[in-house]
Amino acid sequence: MSGVSLKPRAPFEARVDLSGITPSVTCPLPLRELEHLAVPCGGRSLKLAELFFIEGAPEGVLLIEIGDERLDGVGAGMTTGELIVDGRVGAFAGRGMSGGFLRIGGDAGDFLGAEMSGGRIELAGKAGSHAGAAGSGSRRGLSGGVLRIGGNAGPRAAERQRGGLITIAGDAGDGLATDMIAGTVSVGGAIGSMAGRGMKRGTIFANTVPELPAGFVDTGTHELVALRLLARRVPELKDMLGGWTHARRFVGDTLMGGQGEVLAGA
Repeated sequence: MSGVSLKPRAPFEARVDLSGITPSVTCPLPLRELEHLAVPCGGRSLKLAELFFIEGAPEGVLLIEIGDERLDGVGAGMTTGELIVDGRVGAFAGRGMSGGFLRIGGDAGDFLGAEMSGGRIELAGKAGSHAGAAGSGSRRGLSGGVLRIGGNAGPRAAERQRGGLITIAGDAGDGLATDMIAGTVSVGGAIGSMAGRGMKRGTIFANTVPELPAGFVDTGTHELVALRLLARRVPELKDMLGGWTHARRFVGDTLMGGQGEVLAGA
């Protein structure tokens, strides 16, 4: 695999912000210039080479060897290229991504894929709170792209989601898809309380009927003819539906004038 690899010189003693270290930045630069890129670390600014051994050629994949929960902002702002992390990451990984492919081999902290508008994130482990949600002070959560979480997701995943797709293979915490405006969320495991509160539009796929707010109306069991036809062209939707032919459909949050839907396997 060609590209640049970053290997930590030692365990990090403070939080490191890698928001500016993306393939579109690293690929055009020779290694000696990469070494001098400034990286916030705690209350200081350090050169990238003071934190990592840097090897390879400035083209192809950007690889971070030996991930760490103190590495924040990994892949934040990505527009193109591929970034692979061998291990876990901290908060705000993939925040504001508009393109590219971020693969994380371990767990992620809070706000994974927050305000993402395009590209793809694949997380092998579990995610903290607010995955695919709006960041602090923002009104817009994930609006495009694909966020796939291989384990559980913490509270408030997909909060204020406006488009795109989030799949959670494990459980989802309380407040899933709060104030969701559009998009799709799929959960393979259990869902915490108050899913879809304030939901305007969008779809939640659930294997079992979750605990929903009072504003959701049970409309009965429906055939999924249209969705199954669409799934022939959308691989992620095909994976979500699996062998489903029918689903129990709940519409809400009607107390907020919403017409979102929760489809529970039937």
